[in-house]
Amino acid sequence: MRRALSRLPRSLVVALVIAVAVMWLLPVIMVVLASVKSSQDFASSGFLDLPKEIAWNNFEMFFGGINIGQKILNSFTISIGAVLISLFLAFPVAYAVSVGKHRLRPVVITLSVLIFLLPVESVAFPIYLLSKMTGQYGSIGFLIMPLGIIGGAFAIFLLANVMNHIPPSLAEAAEIDGANKWQVMWKVVLPLMTPTVLTVALLLFVNNWNEYLLTLLLLPDTASQTVPLAISMVNYGQFGGAPGELVAAASVLAALPSLLVFLFFQRTLVRGITAGTQ
Repeated sequence: MRRALSRLPRSLVVALVIAVAVMWLLPVIMVVLASVKSSQDFASSGFLDLPKEIAWNNFEMFFGGINIGQKILNSFTISIGAVLISLFLAFPVAYAVSVGKHRLRPVVITLSVLIFLLPVESVAFPIYLLSKMTGQYGSIGFLIMPLGIIGGAFAIFLLANVMNHIPPSLAEAAEIDGANKWQVMWKVVLPLMTPTVLTVALLLFVNNWNEYLLTLLLLPDTASQTVPLAISMVNYGQFGGAPGELVAAASVLAALPSLLVFLFFQRTLVRGITAGTQ
């Protein structure tokens, strides 16, 4: 693939990249434009037409209809809580099977791949039954646990593969200086893995933020619902008004937190993705 791209003229490669970028940005532009159009403007104009006037009331109706602030807080609580559990479980395991060269490495990696590739639909009903049996149905804290475990499997796979590139001499030198296994993991390996850990955390955060099925099953109370559930409620027109511009406004509000997190950690994300290739 790389050789084929190197043979193409530079201008053609640039044109292809620009075309792909436009294809990605076009839906975003359409949603942003639709979110600030009035009902009449939305019904009479094209998707890429500029609004005749900015209709900020779309966002006001969304805030007033379903308390979006509470939904965003719920999504942050679930997403960050699940990320912390995933990293707490994954980092020591990844260290043991990679730097520690544990003999069960193939088994751990295989199980991790199977868990995070397993469709959520296949485990949703057992998780639902468990929440009922333990009296945790409707609890945000209970929802964080399965999300953290599923995300931990992905984190183990990615962190373990990147840790394989850490020279064994670093751990050996630290042990010669008197460091034990835990000190090597936290004081030697973790600083080297910080970009990758933050990258995994960002990917897990976005995935948890967009989780829909488990939140739909486990959080029946309106006060504990998340942003994706709120958007689906607007999509069905449960709060009046023309749904098109309201759904667009909800989508913009829902995407903003993930976008801000991504922009804030952009350099770290690039460093983490390329860490395993260096």
